[in-house]
Amino acid sequence: MYFVIRVIATAVAVWLVTLLPLDVAVTGGNESWWSRALVYLGVGAIMVLVNMLVKPIVNVLTLPVRILTLGLFALVINWAMLELSAWITSKVSFGTLELGGFWKTVLAAFLIAIISVLLGANKKKKRS
Repeated sequence: MYFVIRVIATAVAVWLVTLLPLDVAVTGGNESWWSRALVYLGVGAIMVLVNMLVKPIVNVLTLPVRILTLGLFALVINWAMLELSAWITSKVSFGTLELGGFWKTVLAAFLIAIISVLLGANKKKKRS
Protein backbone atom coordinates (compact mmCIF):
# COMPACT_ATOMS: atom_id res chain seq x y z
CA MET A 1 0.00 0.00 0.00
CA TYR A 2 2.88 2.32 0.81
CA PHE A 3 4.32 1.85 -2.69
CA VAL A 4 0.97 2.71 -4.31
CA ILE A 5 0.67 5.91 -2.27
CA ARG A 6 4.19 6.94 -3.28
CA VAL A 7 3.43 6.23 -6.95
CA ILE A 8 0.23 8.30 -6.86
CA ALA A 9 1.93 11.20 -5.07
CA THR A 10 4.84 11.15 -7.53
CA ALA A 11 2.47 10.99 -10.50
CA VAL A 12 0.58 14.01 -9.21
CA ALA A 13 3.88 15.83 -8.63
CA VAL A 14 5.02 15.09 -12.19
CA TRP A 15 1.67 16.26 -13.54
CA LEU A 16 1.93 19.54 -11.61
CA VAL A 17 5.48 20.13 -12.83
CA THR A 18 4.42 19.56 -16.44
CA LEU A 19 1.98 22.44 -16.04
CA LEU A 20 4.87 24.81 -15.27
CA PRO A 21 7.16 26.29 -17.97
CA LEU A 22 10.09 23.99 -17.13
CA ASP A 23 10.33 22.03 -20.43
CA VAL A 24 9.09 18.86 -18.72
CA ALA A 25 6.52 16.90 -20.71
CA VAL A 26 4.92 13.49 -20.59
CA THR A 27 3.84 12.05 -23.92
CA GLY A 28 1.57 9.13 -24.64
CA GLY A 29 -1.93 8.08 -23.69
CA ASN A 30 -3.76 10.70 -25.73
CA GLU A 31 -6.89 8.61 -26.37
CA SER A 32 -8.81 9.46 -23.20
CA TRP A 33 -8.30 10.98 -19.77
CA TRP A 34 -7.87 7.65 -17.99
CA SER A 35 -5.17 6.46 -20.40
CA ARG A 36 -3.36 9.75 -19.80
CA ALA A 37 -3.67 9.19 -16.04
CA LEU A 38 -2.25 5.68 -16.46
CA VAL A 39 0.75 7.13 -18.30
CA TYR A 40 1.41 9.49 -15.40
CA LEU A 41 1.04 6.58 -12.96
CA GLY A 42 3.51 4.55 -15.03
CA VAL A 43 6.03 7.40 -15.04
CA GLY A 44 5.48 7.80 -11.30
CA ALA A 45 6.07 4.08 -10.74
CA ILE A 46 9.34 4.20 -12.67
CA MET A 47 10.48 7.25 -10.71
CA VAL A 48 9.63 5.60 -7.38
CA LEU A 49 11.46 2.40 -8.37
CA VAL A 50 14.54 4.38 -9.42
CA ASN A 51 14.46 6.29 -6.14
CA MET A 52 14.05 3.07 -4.15
CA LEU A 53 16.69 0.98 -5.94
CA VAL A 54 19.34 3.28 -7.41
CA LYS A 55 19.29 6.41 -5.26
CA PRO A 56 20.47 4.75 -2.00
CA ILE A 57 23.51 3.35 -3.78
CA VAL A 58 24.31 6.72 -5.33
CA ASN A 59 23.85 8.43 -1.96
CA VAL A 60 26.39 6.14 -0.33
CA LEU A 61 28.90 6.54 -3.15
CA THR A 62 28.65 10.34 -3.17
CA LEU A 63 28.69 10.84 0.60
CA PRO A 64 32.06 12.68 0.66
CA VAL A 65 30.94 15.09 -2.07
CA ARG A 66 27.65 15.73 -0.31
CA ILE A 67 29.51 16.48 2.92
CA LEU A 68 31.89 18.88 1.15
CA THR A 69 29.02 20.73 -0.52
CA LEU A 70 26.92 20.78 2.66
CA GLY A 71 24.20 18.73 1.00
CA LEU A 72 23.79 20.79 -2.16
CA PHE A 73 25.02 17.88 -4.26
CA ALA A 74 21.72 16.19 -3.41
CA LEU A 75 20.14 18.45 -6.06
CA VAL A 76 22.48 16.96 -8.65
CA ILE A 77 21.59 13.46 -7.44
CA ASN A 78 17.88 14.27 -7.79
CA TRP A 79 18.56 15.58 -11.30
CA ALA A 80 20.41 12.37 -12.18
CA MET A 81 17.54 10.23 -10.88
CA LEU A 82 15.07 12.25 -12.98
CA GLU A 83 17.29 11.87 -16.06
CA LEU A 84 17.57 8.12 -15.43
CA SER A 85 13.79 7.89 -15.09
CA ALA A 86 13.37 9.79 -18.37
CA TRP A 87 15.80 7.44 -20.09
CA ILE A 88 13.96 4.37 -18.78
CA THR A 89 10.59 5.76 -19.92
CA SER A 90 12.03 6.27 -23.41
CA LYS A 91 12.66 2.50 -23.55
CA VAL A 92 9.08 1.47 -22.66
CA SER A 93 6.08 1.77 -24.93
CA PHE A 94 3.37 3.34 -22.73
CA GLY A 95 4.68 6.90 -22.43
CA THR A 96 7.77 9.06 -22.30
CA LEU A 97 9.06 11.63 -19.83
CA GLU A 98 10.80 14.41 -21.76
CA LEU A 99 13.12 16.87 -20.05
CA GLY A 100 14.63 20.22 -21.02
CA GLY A 101 17.94 21.80 -20.09
CA PHE A 102 20.04 21.14 -17.00
CA TRP A 103 18.89 23.99 -14.76
CA LYS A 104 15.21 23.60 -15.61
CA THR A 105 15.48 19.89 -14.91
CA VAL A 106 17.23 20.53 -11.59
CA LEU A 107 14.37 22.86 -10.62
CA ALA A 108 11.81 20.29 -11.81
CA ALA A 109 13.48 17.54 -9.74
CA PHE A 110 13.48 19.83 -6.69
CA LEU A 111 9.80 20.66 -7.16
CA ILE A 112 8.84 17.01 -7.67
CA ALA A 113 10.62 16.11 -4.43
CA ILE A 114 8.93 18.95 -2.49
CA ILE A 115 5.46 18.19 -3.87
CA SER A 116 5.87 14.47 -3.12
CA VAL A 117 6.82 15.26 0.48
CA LEU A 118 3.87 17.64 0.83
CA LEU A 119 1.51 14.97 -0.48
CA GLY A 120 2.80 12.60 2.18
CA ALA A 121 4.55 10.15 -0.11
CA ASN A 122 7.69 9.90 1.98
CA LYS A 123 6.16 9.30 5.38
CA LYS A 124 7.29 6.10 6.99
CA LYS A 125 4.87 3.49 8.21
CA LYS A 126 4.05 3.59 11.89
CA ARG A 127 5.20 0.54 13.74
CA SER A 128 3.11 -0.69 16.61
